Amino acid sequence: MKSFAVVLVCYNRLGGVRRLLKSLETADYAGRNDIHLIFSIDRSGSDEIEQFAKEYTWKFGEKHIRTFPERQGLKKHILSCGDFTEQYDIVTILEDDIYLSSSFYRYAYAAADFYFDDDNVAGISLYGFQKNWLDWVVRFEPQKYGEFDTYFMKIAQSWGEVWTNRKWAAFKEWLKDNEDFKKDNEDVPYALLTFPESSWLKYHDKYLIKADKYFVYPYYSYSTNFSDTGEHANFCTTDHQVELMYGKTEFKFPEFNEKSIKYDQYMNREGLEEYLGVKKEDLCVDFWGTKPKSDKRYLLSIDFKPYKAVKSYQLSLRPIEMAVINGIKGNGIYLYDTFEKADGKRFNGKFRRYKYSIRAGESKKIRDFALWLRVYDLTVRIKGKINRKIKKS
Repeated sequence: MKSFAVVLVCYNRLGGVRRLLKSLETADYAGRNDIHLIFSIDRSGSDEIEQFAKEYTWKFGEKHIRTFPERQGLKKHILSCGDFTEQYDIVTILEDDIYLSSSFYRYAYAAADFYFDDDNVAGISLYGFQKNWLDWVVRFEPQKYGEFDTYFMKIAQSWGEVWTNRKWAAFKEWLKDNEDFKKDNEDVPYALLTFPESSWLKYHDKYLIKADKYFVYPYYSYSTNFSDTGEHANFCTTDHQVELMYGKTEFKFPEFNEKSIKYDQYMNREGLEEYLGVKKEDLCVDFWGTKPKSDKRYLLSIDFKPYKAVKSYQLSLRPIEMAVINGIKGNGIYLYDTFEKADGKRFNGKFRRYKYSIRAGESKKIRDFALWLRVYDLTVRIKGKINRKIKKS
């Protein structure tokens, strides 16, 4: 049995810590009483969380409290939390705006154990994406296959992540020579450049891209995010909340190989060259319109481009790549030969992507909500004018 630690990343949000602990207290630890709970508390000028941690009783193993003499900041703090992998076989890192499924431990342990010696895998995500991280309006729907519970993606996770020693050590070794974050080619999404310097995540994302490694993602999430106000958020939102999987005790994980279901850092399906009859090195897949211009010969896109479309597929099946995989001919998805210019209109497919993401009835809800906002805004303006007239009189 491998040692297991849960690290709580704390700063100044006691309410979030209490909420997170409630979910930890109801988790299924498979009968274990040796789960280590670590309060890692950054210096905030208040000892409220430290005093709470000292009085808190953890019933599933040992409790530890770590504090700092000076402020660390989120990046440095998280990196130091990852270093607990030097003491424990498996470490789960949780910020205080996270909430967990009762099955989180079962999943985290099983996944970390299964991929423990697989160097293609750099970490395990508890969170399951339902939206595209580069365009949050668009849904993300990974292909489900057989009895498998997970797939692979070249993006790290900060909303509940699991690391082991060798995987974390490899990242820290890479980081020594890559502290200066910069975009050096099209493989690194531009959005990462907008992340603040306090972000550790952008460095781990770049590590996955450059080292050609992946995170393991669940189809059904074991963590969700309250998005409380904090260092990287100025307001609360439910936009990052996802449904949680409860009561699951057994899992089936896919081996990492050429047949694995994998998505790149832009959330595009990898391996589609097999179905398109082109070479991997010649193909750029950009379903979501988030990639910079590529110099590769073939482009798979739903945008209208001034190139010859050598193949076209119907924009209908879900996930979006299934029309290509199943050879459903039609219009909406185009394979362009960028070496052959063609007359025709250029058209950004953002509206079509949004329309594709909307389910039945949602468009009416959006229209109704937009109308309500307009009415509300008009009402506020009228009231403001009336109040100003009253004050003048």
